[in-house]
Amino acid sequence: MPTSSSILQKIIGTRIAFTKTTKLALVVRSDLKMSKGKTASQCAHAAVMCYQNAAQGSAEQSATLQRWCRMGQPKVVLRVESFEQLNNLERQAQKANVVSALVRDAGRTQIDPGTATVLGLGPASGAELDKLIAHLKLL
Repeated sequence: MPTSSSILQKIIGTRIAFTKTTKLALVVRSDLKMSKGKTASQCAHAAVMCYQNAAQGSAEQSATLQRWCRMGQPKVVLRVESFEQLNNLERQAQKANVVSALVRDAGRTQIDPGTATVLGLGPASGAELDKLIAHLKLL
């Protein structure tokens, strides 16, 4: 039979888990001058890819994914000016063990095949993600 202190610890632990912020960042290359529809499509690809990567990732990444889902899947869309900036950000995310997904276009419409368009980062804790993206501007 659970004691009152073990029940209290469980409640406090659950409360802390729900208050820890999580988010997903979508970083768009502004130099490509994609249409709004193309940008939205590429961001959707990145979000789905990040979800899949987190679901197949470490136990911690999977737990963060579940917390992110319970919290309403907060997202932020940001921009970089070049492939070099996007690539550098991806390397930083990998070093920090943050889930990432780089979208490369199929080339059927506006963009050349294989062009990197959007980088998805997370879901990850807000603090962890902010270390990577705080300097970026909103799209």
